[in-house]
Amino acid sequence: MDEVALESSMLFENSKEPTALLIDEVGFRKKGKMSACVGRQYLGCIGKTDNGQVAVAAGLSQRRHYAPIDLRLFMPKEWESDTIRREKCNIPEDQKHSSKPEMAQKMIEQALSKGIKFDFVNFDALYGNATFLLAYLVHNNIDFIGDIRSNHLVYFNHDINEKCRVDKYVRNLSTEDFEQVNIRESTKGMLKARFHYAKVQVVTQNGKWLDFILLVRKDADGKTKYSLSNMEDDHIRDLAQKQGQRIFVEQIFKE
Repeated sequence: MDEVALESSMLFENSKEPTALLIDEVGFRKKGKMSACVGRQYLGCIGKTDNGQVAVAAGLSQRRHYAPIDLRLFMPKEWESDTIRREKCNIPEDQKHSSKPEMAQKMIEQALSKGIKFDFVNFDALYGNATFLLAYLVHNNIDFIGDIRSNHLVYFNHDINEKCRVDKYVRNLSTEDFEQVNIRESTKGMLKARFHYAKVQVVTQNGKWLDFILLVRKDADGKTKYSLSNMEDDHIRDLAQKQGQRIFVEQIFKE
């Protein structure tokens, strides 16, 4: 996989377009109990909790081009002490449970150590709500754009009293606070949405302030998406297009 990842990275380097490192998880439905790290957990492939395996994946994406570079099986907590099943599945003793955001950080670290080239990291709300991961990216000057949940708290003016859920913040905005942006060409023509951009802060578990851009996307069907980014110098159009790159991780899973 390392050789494939490096080759993919080199191909993307020949273009001036920004390359995204996409992080997401994929589920595999299972009936038995003996497959490695199987258990009752949320499976995105069926949109609910069921018996199955889950893997965290990383892929490179540039415009319409994409390639997987890493895939790691998530270990449910109960597998740490299940010596019988671990032995039957040949799981090494040093392999322990890690959260999916912790796995994502290790995958980013390994990609960098292997010389994989990318311009920014893109992930969904499971990772965007992990403040330790955001702090790691900021500390290491790694650009990212990551979704957050509607109940995520953001702060303004570095004031602990000026805080608001992002969905409540958006409800107080007017139509004039949004700008229509062309995201990319799709099978149905140009994909467009309305976007809002604001400077906010997030507080980590150890009380550290992190400065971000809050990007709010409103689609024609009324669906609203919220994202955080540290790419403060990017135009709202650039952020919108980078946010939209995550759709290609679904193509990686399908193929």
